[in-house]
Amino acid sequence: MRALLLLLLLAVPMIALAQTPAEPAIIRTTLDPASGIVIGQPVRLTVAVLFPGEMQHPPVVRVPEATGVQILRFETQAITIRDRIDGRDYVGQSFEFVVFPRRGGEIAIPAPAVTLLTRDGDPTGSMTGTRTHFTASVPPGIDPSGPVLVADSVSASESWSPEPRERSFRAGDAVVRSIRRQAAGVPALGMAEFRFEAPDGVRVYVDPPVIEDRSNRGSVDGLRTDKVTYVFEQPGTFALPALSQPWWSLADKRARTETLPGLTVMVAAAAQPSRSGRPAIWPWALGGLALILIALLSLALLRERLHAVWRQAVIGLGGSEWFARRQLRRAARSGEPGASYRAFAIWHGRLSSADREALCRDPRVAPRLAELERAVFGGGGWNRRSGRELARAVSAWRHAPRSHRSAGGPLPPLNPAT
Repeated sequence: MRALLLLLLLAVPMIALAQTPAEPAIIRTTLDPASGIVIGQPVRLTVAVLFPGEMQHPPVVRVPEATGVQILRFETQAITIRDRIDGRDYVGQSFEFVVFPRRGGEIAIPAPAVTLLTRDGDPTGSMTGTRTHFTASVPPGIDPSGPVLVADSVSASESWSPEPRERSFRAGDAVVRSIRRQAAGVPALGMAEFRFEAPDGVRVYVDPPVIEDRSNRGSVDGLRTDKVTYVFEQPGTFALPALSQPWWSLADKRARTETLPGLTVMVAAAAQPSRSGRPAIWPWALGGLALILIALLSLALLRERLHAVWRQAVIGLGGSEWFARRQLRRAARSGEPGASYRAFAIWHGRLSSADREALCRDPRVAPRLAELERAVFGGGGWNRRSGRELARAVSAWRHAPRSHRSAGGPLPPLNPAT
């Protein structure tokens, strides 16, 4: 009996201590730069989460989408920080995003959402930071309704295959246009999409962009390659339109434009089978030859149709979210962090807004992506085992409920007119 009473006396303080709520974490949000921002300029949004005493597990930090801006993850979960506040030691991590204002005026950034995790990586609670805002101006000479880049330097070039000046074209032929853009300090996902158009009689097929960002001491230089195929469906003279990439130079504070000239292509009619004008001497022989020519022509037409159907199927499959997820799993299993990150960027760009939010909250995928970003940008470790875990997490992930998906594309409209 005395032993039972002694156990109860010891248990009461322990129960009271367990019910005492833990000290909350501190969330700090900063912008760099905080003022003098122009439309399209990359603004670094840093979210620091500090825990009193010790940090059981790095949390998951997400910044919701907002009107008039494009928000991307950028070198997050790469820096461990320490601070002393009111005589108490704090430890945590700094998360970094990049914000692109796509219109002028007052821009409001929603409060960051923080998911707290246990030592095993399981969700244990959530917190909300504070909202931030800044003013974005439209510099002179910049059209805010078009794609705008703001950087210290921007370059753009293009190539054609086959080279139009070295061959002639007939109906049914195609030409591939490759466009390469590079910007200092701007990730490729922050570059606006080109709108590829063509005159009547020309069909356009756009490939998924190739992203090859390069990191150097915390700064990311974006490198993006876009490919578009023009198929000439009929004879004639076709003017493939020029493209322009306007940008604002931070170095000399002036508007500049990189121009990609168009191309005028003359397309002849498809070659017709030759016919002999000699009179029929052996009717049966000529009849058999005619049947052979008809059969060959039918096979050629069937082959062209099958080739067109096959090409459309391949292009549709290559641009699908399912194919991008499959490529991500294959790249992750290779154990190569750079290839895995590029494959994730392509897959992430094909998800809806609701799917991207669900992905950030997923307790299996989010820690794996954080580990991958540390390996790519922060010098963290990555191996085949890490890649297999990411591949399994991506395979098990499911889309957000259909009723929660937005009707638009994966990103809000870029640079809407003010």
